Order: sequence, then structure tokens, then C-alpha cells
Amino acid sequence: MAIADGYMVYLNLYDMQIYTVGKGPSATTVTASPKVSVQGSSVLIEGTVTDIATGTTQKEQAARFPNGVPAVSEDSMSAWMEYVYMQKPRPMNTIGVEVVLSVLDANSNFREIGKVTTDSDGFYTLNWKPDIEGPYTVYASFDGSESYWPSHAVSSFAVDPAPQATTTQKPVAAVPQTEMYVLGIGVAIILAIAIVGTVLFRAIKKRQ
Repeated sequence: MAIADGYMVYLNLYDMQIYTVGKGPSATTVTASPKVSVQGSSVLIEGTVTDIATGTTQKEQAARFPNGVPAVSEDSMSAWMEYVYMQKPRPMNTIGVEVVLSVLDANSNFREIGKVTTDSDGFYTLNWKPDIEGPYTVYASFDGSESYWPSHAVSSFAVDPAPQATTTQKPVAAVPQTEMYVLGIGVAIILAIAIVGTVLFRAIKKRQ
């Protein structure tokens, strides 16, 4: 066994492999969907936190974990490493790591919107309803642990104004040309009768 620069190197008599134990790098991802929503709708924020130590790129580990080796909490670390590297059974009570989600909104206000914990697949999700319109930048931050260095990721989405309610106007029925022609004739007849009646009335008055 040898220890240097915070790393321990030893021969594991269980599988006769040489291991290096120490703090390793992590990788965080984040996405937001839909990319453009409307005011009052929710945005789904999701991503992963994975272990990207050199050992995870070995053929066996890369084949068993094609999407990356999930990062786990300190309490789950020992049993998880035995599962990843020593073919031990997968632990059923594995706990992931905490991820802090924040946004930079359209008013240039940077604020935390939630904390989530990844599952045994390294996956996390948060359903969040934006409170103002405009573009957002979303940040996912893993602060690291005794076993992992910190990492973060950035994505974006936008919120458009909610559509305004509009009143539907009833269509005005157009009068066919034939009906307009008949109507015109009828009006002309009524006017002619009125004129004739007026003339006759005046003639009768003069005779009296």
C-alpha cells in the first residue's frame, strides 16, 4: 500500500487488481423543456451527475454503464464501488448526490429554485413554473463530496406572454342580389303609392 498526494494505491486480494482510491472528477448535465413555453406553464428541468474517474473508462465498466457510472452519496460509496469494480451485487438502497438548481431570469436576478437528489441511475428532475416572462439561464450545480470534485452545467429556456383572449364576431349574412332587387322594387312601389295618395288628397282638398 502506498499513499501520496491524497491518493492511496493498494493491491486488492479479493480480485488481485491494483486500485487507486481518492477524490475523482464528476460530470453534471442539465436540460430544460420545452425550450419556449408561455406564462403560466411549467418547465421540466432534468439531468444527470456521473462519475468520470479514469477507472470508469475501462472496457468492463464502459460496457456495463454505457450512459456513465452514476455518482452516489458518501453513505452509499463503499457498496457502490464494490458493485462497479468487483462484480458485487447492485445495492438496493443506493442514494445519489444533491444538485442545486438556480436560474438567471430576464431581470438579471440569480436565484435558487430547488434542490434535488439523483437516483441510483444518476438522474434528477424538477418541474418548475416560471414566475415572469422572458429568457432564463438555468444552472445545475453539484458541490462535490469527499469522493467527487464539484461540477456544474448550464442550459436555457424562454417564457412568452400568455395569449390574450379574443372575442369572436358573428358573421354578417350577405343578402343575395335577387332579394336586393325585389326589395328595391317593393320600396319603389311603396313610394309611388305614397306620392299618388298625396296628390289625390290635395286634389280632394281643393275641390272642397
